[in-house]
Amino acid sequence: MTMVEQRSKPQSFIKEKAAKLEEKKKNVSLLRKGCHWVVDNQIGLSLALLAVIHGHDYFLAKGTSPFVHLQHKIVDDDQGRYNRGRRDVYYILHWVVAFTLVRATVMYKMLEPFIKWYGVRSQHKIMRFGEQGWLTIYYIFSFATGIYVMAQGPHWMNTMQYWTDYPEGHKQMTPLMKSYYLIQMGFWFQQIFVILIEERRKDFFVMFMHHIVTCNLMGWSLFTNYVRVGNAVLCCMDFSDIFLSGTKCIRYMGFKKLTNVSFVVFILSWVYTRHYLYMKIMYSVYFESQAQLDDHMWEPENLIAYRSVCYSAMEDTRSGSEGGSDDENDGSSNGKPNKSKGARQRRLSKPFRIARRRTKRKYCLRFSVFGVAATHH
Repeated sequence: MTMVEQRSKPQSFIKEKAAKLEEKKKNVSLLRKGCHWVVDNQIGLSLALLAVIHGHDYFLAKGTSPFVHLQHKIVDDDQGRYNRGRRDVYYILHWVVAFTLVRATVMYKMLEPFIKWYGVRSQHKIMRFGEQGWLTIYYIFSFATGIYVMAQGPHWMNTMQYWTDYPEGHKQMTPLMKSYYLIQMGFWFQQIFVILIEERRKDFFVMFMHHIVTCNLMGWSLFTNYVRVGNAVLCCMDFSDIFLSGTKCIRYMGFKKLTNVSFVVFILSWVYTRHYLYMKIMYSVYFESQAQLDDHMWEPENLIAYRSVCYSAMEDTRSGSEGGSDDENDGSSNGKPNKSKGARQRRLSKPFRIARRRTKRKYCLRFSVFGVAATHH
């Protein structure tokens, strides 16, 4: 091969690669172009949406907008506590928008300019430093807030309080607890939004499923009133995440020795929070809950709505049937009471129902608590 051919080969390869990239840019879908536009205008769009939300709250809703204020407040409650409800979704959506603004501002206006000023020129490192720096800041505030919420509640350093007086004593949440939980959900839904609009990466599917499972588990724990144990699990997750993201930032800045030290601290924090402390929570889920939770709370027949729909409806249907009296429906031809087939089935399947509701209670708790940690590992 001549020298001319050797020189022309890499040049032709570069031109071919450039042509493919250009063709790929032309074939970008309209949806992806829209995502790029949203990414480039995150700050402006978020500011506009927040202006609309808070303007509506101030001028039209007169300080009662569900987007801005907690809903489902318990009337005449001395502690000003709240129940959960459907309108909590609006509050979560507000924080999705708010976190989009804060994240974009911190990343693009603070962290990325700082790392450029520091001397880093790699665009990949600049972008990653901004992302991991934002996560480090969030996890610091999230962990500190979670510890404060726990310190204000009855479950501070007391795992038995995860289950004491459940469910009646857990349906009512303080403003601090409810705000903390809904804002946390807003953050993780915002993470889903970010991963959908930004450029796809190799770990897209893994991270997408991680965020979906996290949001699902947090929503499930809120729906079933397990916010105390949820608060404890979130604190365990957040603490080691501080050092994980922080170590990456230190690495991008080029501090090799400090990176090694920070990584060792991360490993120690990860072992302590996600194994030792988390195992204590799991022990409480498996064993301490058995002594506190009542099996009857899982029995469908004890629920008002279930009785109203199933039993009352069946009684009304029988009493309203044509061509028969109450005596004829309630007794047989020989004068003995006629036990319905459904009643016999309920009596015969009682051991099965007891085992079923105990199994349901155990696995609802274990899935909720174990799943949160599993997704973060």
